[in-house]
Amino acid sequence: MRGKFTMSSIVVLMIACHMAFAVQTQHSLNLNEASTGYQQRYTLPMPSTAIRAELTELLMEMAISDIDASFSNQWLELIDSSDQAKDPETYFNIYSLLSQFRTYWYALDWNSRERFHLKQFRPVSSPELREQYVSILKNPNALSFINQLRPNSENYLSSRRALLSLLQLSREGQWPSIPDTKIYPGEQNNAVPMIREVLVRNNDLLPNNQAVIDKTVYDESMVDAIKVFQRRHGLAADGVVGRRTLNWLRLAPQVRAVILARSILRSDFPREKLGSRYVLVNIPEFQMRVWDGNNQIFSSRVIVGQVKRQTPILSSEISSVVLNPAWHVPKSILQKDLVPKMLKDKDFFDKGQFELVDSQGETVSPDAIAWDEAESNFPYQLRQKPGDHNALGRYKFYLPNNDAIYLHSTSMPSYFEKDLRALSSGCVRVEDADNFARLLLKGSKWSVTKLDDLLKKDTTKWLPISNPVPVYTVYWRGWVDGSGQLQLRDDIYRFDDDAKMANTPVIDSLIRTPVKKQS
Repeated sequence: MRGKFTMSSIVVLMIACHMAFAVQTQHSLNLNEASTGYQQRYTLPMPSTAIRAELTELLMEMAISDIDASFSNQWLELIDSSDQAKDPETYFNIYSLLSQFRTYWYALDWNSRERFHLKQFRPVSSPELREQYVSILKNPNALSFINQLRPNSENYLSSRRALLSLLQLSREGQWPSIPDTKIYPGEQNNAVPMIREVLVRNNDLLPNNQAVIDKTVYDESMVDAIKVFQRRHGLAADGVVGRRTLNWLRLAPQVRAVILARSILRSDFPREKLGSRYVLVNIPEFQMRVWDGNNQIFSSRVIVGQVKRQTPILSSEISSVVLNPAWHVPKSILQKDLVPKMLKDKDFFDKGQFELVDSQGETVSPDAIAWDEAESNFPYQLRQKPGDHNALGRYKFYLPNNDAIYLHSTSMPSYFEKDLRALSSGCVRVEDADNFARLLLKGSKWSVTKLDDLLKKDTTKWLPISNPVPVYTVYWRGWVDGSGQLQLRDDIYRFDDDAKMANTPVIDSLIRTPVKKQS
């Protein structure tokens, strides 16, 4: 059960003891309706305990994510005032805020959603929302309607349980401060007891595995636990405690909670709008998946853009598979990376099977170029001929977009063995490109035999897909996988500021708030 979150003893955060049961069932209040310019008296019922708990939980998740100050402010008002928890108006305000946000969130463009770039989210109360809310509370299935405000994220309830467990863990004492070090299996090191404590508290090492003769020895049981820990964080599971492993070991549970809360929100979208079959490329995970409805039918490791040439967040569709593509080198790569190599290596063109092309599309001999004049402003295009040597490999998956980004295979498959695979110039390299292409072309006129025949040649061939397949690049750093393990990934493009986001009044309130355990 290493690294897993079980159903038993799950920590459910409730608003202190004020929220319990000593509340009146109805409460009358005045609301100034800006739209009509007069005051009208409303009677709001007090929601059931289950509905209050659900609305509070959803508000807490949004406040942790730090997506908008309206959620943080509402949470802090609720947690700091006993009267707030007893006021039916409080729960309508939470409902109104969540309801308006979901509508707003689903209408955002893909890039803004993944980057948390909100544009003029200005929630307002309205008579219509109040009537809708009261109608829901009167319904025998009221909780089911409230539950529709939950994020449309895969394994959401598992992620919720993990989030609550992390918050509980943050209240159980200071997190060990492990010094800079590097430890190999079998070595003795004074940091080992602190690492053992982290592994036990993270459920990667069982407490009964601590019966060792010398607790400063990095023994076999700890090595096995570290390998589990490394796999859960996308690291090479080599058992060596190095810099990246140390960084994750040092990360306090409240910081992990923020990462997970933001990932829950980033992955919140109506799945039915993505298409019956679609491709998801999770950039921090270096992984691509193909989904058919709710079923994952394909997966492959990928290489994404390096930090200075990031793979963009985009939504597009794969409209064609290109066999034996030529590589038309982008201008930025040509000028910064390849022109200097041309000047230094007289065999550059022969070794890489490159050719120069002028503005008329005609090939130009390298010997005919005045290189001294061309270095600062290279006037030609560079094209790499199709073949196994080609940087794109044998496959290119074309998708229309403004960034000239596409998916492709590669002539350097060894790079997929690296755990940190932010290595490309922006495009996405697919490890299992051959099977991916065959999946996309399944059912078309391009049979396996025809594809194999085309691949034996070096002639470029565009194969249109009759039903283009949507493709989305996403930035999800945390999730609970199918086996119940919490997975976390590095913030390779610095979309988030983990330390800053975990040092907020909301997080402080959650660390000091008493909790109630429910089974």
